Amino acid sequence: MDKKAVAEIKKLIRRTNCRLDQMRGCYVNENKEKVFELKEMFLALEDKEMDRYCEILRKTLSGRLGKNLFNTEFPLEEEAAGGKQAVLMALRDSCLKDDDLVEDFYQKVIETYDYPGKYLILLVHGMYDIPAKTSDGLALDEASEYVYSFLVCCMCPVELLNEGLCYDGSIQKFLSRSSDYGVKKPTVGFLFPSFNDRQPDIHELLYYAAKGDARHEELAASLLGCELDLAEKEQQDTFHRVIEEGLGRGCDFEMVKNITDAVNELVEAAKDDPSPVQVDKGDMVRILEDNGVDEDTINQFKAVYDENVSDSDILMAENVVDTSKIEVKSAVMKVSVKNEATGLLQTKIIDGVEYLLVPLNDDVEVNGIRIKRTQETPESVINTKGE
Repeated sequence: MDKKAVAEIKKLIRRTNCRLDQMRGCYVNENKEKVFELKEMFLALEDKEMDRYCEILRKTLSGRLGKNLFNTEFPLEEEAAGGKQAVLMALRDSCLKDDDLVEDFYQKVIETYDYPGKYLILLVHGMYDIPAKTSDGLALDEASEYVYSFLVCCMCPVELLNEGLCYDGSIQKFLSRSSDYGVKKPTVGFLFPSFNDRQPDIHELLYYAAKGDARHEELAASLLGCELDLAEKEQQDTFHRVIEEGLGRGCDFEMVKNITDAVNELVEAAKDDPSPVQVDKGDMVRILEDNGVDEDTINQFKAVYDENVSDSDILMAENVVDTSKIEVKSAVMKVSVKNEATGLLQTKIIDGVEYLLVPLNDDVEVNGIRIKRTQETPESVINTKGE
């Protein structure tokens, strides 16, 4: 799924344009025991309650592709009878009205999901008559060609609300509140099937994780039978390692800055494309060639790349570089510069030591205090002879 597809389905999860029909849920305690279950006709919910559930479910379709949202393909064996994709198909086709299927699903989540506290399993079904559209995105009045039947599932922590005094209007007193539990935003979830090329794609699902370091891959593997793409931090580490080891001594400030600028240019050139920009070996080799890297170093880079990046690994441009700034840091300092101003940064060798030069303009502050530029005198001018 791309950004446009995610946005189209996300719009269906609002009270004013709701396409959800059935909702099931199971509240699980810290001992992995079912506390209670819920079964509701979604459109029969009261407005405020519906808004709350919609807010939680929309969160499962929020974030950035490659960072929070992961397009995940089922292995062929999971699409066979008895496979995990086949189980999801049965759940979807039942519109969540088959209690045995739903109970089995709850049990598999409880057995698989590695979470120490209380949580709510929320599972909804929806139907969407996909309107036909012109090439420029205008909806047509004719009947839809496809119906998109889908499931959204998420796991939401249930936590004790902040203790404190709350006002009880019935007795006009402030009372201590310490025993109320609230449903928090989901930590993980998924949409099945995917919505690709404006039609259902039963061979994929969209997986959601609120945090890259807590994707609960055990859930993706054991419950859904899928392997997730590299997390954002893993992509960054891989990208950094390939550049450092592949370029060796050629990995200097100017080269890293130029690589960052080039990747940002790829992102900018594709800003109107709803699909996230990927950076592969070919892109990196072209960037190195454009920056005058010699053939031996490029061959070394290719070898290092192949050692560290498998055919199935995907490196997203917006994951491997910061598209808003460039950051230079060491153990004792950190300098952050907006990408559009990176041309101001320079390095110079002074008395055998390499320095990072940052021009000081009239709008410079130190600890919140606006400073004045030092007046140039013969003593204050750095002697750069012999560079």
